[in-house]
Amino acid sequence: MLIKKYTVKTISEAMDKIREEFGEDAYILDTRKVKKGGFFGIGGEKYLEVTVLSESEQHPKKVNEYQKNEKKSDNIGTYSLKDIISNNKKELTQKDKSFDLRGYSKEENRNVQSDENLELLKLIEENRKLSSKMDKGAEAFYNQKKEAIYNSANSTGLINNLEINEADEFKLSELKKSVDKLNKKLEMNNIYLQEFKEELYRNSYSKTFIDSIISEIEDITFNENWRNDKNLKIRFEQKITDCIKQTNFKDLKGKIVFTGPTGVGKTTTLAKIAAKLIKEQSKIAFVTIDTYRIAATDQLKIYADILDVPLSICYTPQELKITIESMLNYDTILIDTAGRSHKNNLQMGELKVFIDSIRPDYKIMLVSANSNPQEMINIYDSFSIIQPNCLIFTKIDEVTSYGQLFSFLEYSKLPLIGITDGQRVPEDLKFPDKEWFVSKAMREVFE
Repeated sequence: MLIKKYTVKTISEAMDKIREEFGEDAYILDTRKVKKGGFFGIGGEKYLEVTVLSESEQHPKKVNEYQKNEKKSDNIGTYSLKDIISNNKKELTQKDKSFDLRGYSKEENRNVQSDENLELLKLIEENRKLSSKMDKGAEAFYNQKKEAIYNSANSTGLINNLEINEADEFKLSELKKSVDKLNKKLEMNNIYLQEFKEELYRNSYSKTFIDSIISEIEDITFNENWRNDKNLKIRFEQKITDCIKQTNFKDLKGKIVFTGPTGVGKTTTLAKIAAKLIKEQSKIAFVTIDTYRIAATDQLKIYADILDVPLSICYTPQELKITIESMLNYDTILIDTAGRSHKNNLQMGELKVFIDSIRPDYKIMLVSANSNPQEMINIYDSFSIIQPNCLIFTKIDEVTSYGQLFSFLEYSKLPLIGITDGQRVPEDLKFPDKEWFVSKAMREVFE
């Protein structure tokens, strides 16, 4: 077994060298970006360092030629399996507090890569053991049948009547399945699949979402033209589409509560929806239980005056219940709540008491689109105590990627009402269809 490193400009260059030296019988263990040249870390050219493992027990001729020039060029090095494992263990002990685009520290990122390499080496060793067992099993099976054929031929002369031992066949079949499964895992660690995963990370997809899509495309073979792979595009588009469930804005009637963390834009969004409903000839009223912020009710009162709708302020759950029961003549009652920290269990419990007192028809959760996916998930987990049943993404105009939206939709399973992309009332409340979201996702990942 040989392990070599190539320092190249492009992946294609690396693949050409690997095929030239090892043919198709090689595994790519790791790739990473390196910089060479420059002055004290400034300048220099960017390269890719590709680590390759070959199953061959002997050095190819080209390897020996490279070894002769090893002192002249540091582009290629040959390492033993023991060296690679030792180096990986050393990486696991290093500390570095800087972070990469995925939110991992460099230390965590290196640990993940090292763990993946060690796991890959274990898979290869396991593959070998299974292959060895398979070869021995096949040899024993062949010798047994050969002897049976010989005895049968000597005694009856009817070789074709040989009965095959089904148990032996089953064992060989299971061994073959295990080897195929390991080979599939090894193939899934190829460099182009890693490029696809990195693209998803750059566009803010969560680790859970990425693991989910990867498990669903195990049968797809990745190559350098994966962005043009029609099958991959179809499967990814279907995955995104399945994440999106929608609620029709025109169905919003009855008691509607707006919830979400501080600063997400609940009051402004409430006013936008109110203006839209008034255009639909709905008779509406405002209620607020947001009595925490100074002048919190003043903002809603301004909107109530502009839209000419009544506003009630409630300080206790009982007062809220009585107020709602007195508004039987209104089609829709929009209820504003105070921003709650999802880390404060006391505040979340208080909000639940208010909401439970009136049993609203809609509990709209507002989530800022410019949050990272893990923060969105943490917020949802905290607000799940009130069981929100629909969703509005706010501040869409502030995002640079959309992966966090699909990650949250898949995790929460909440139907989406619409999005807000500015402060104008009601112009900056929109209700895009699934195709709008899907087109955003496809352009980000495949263009």
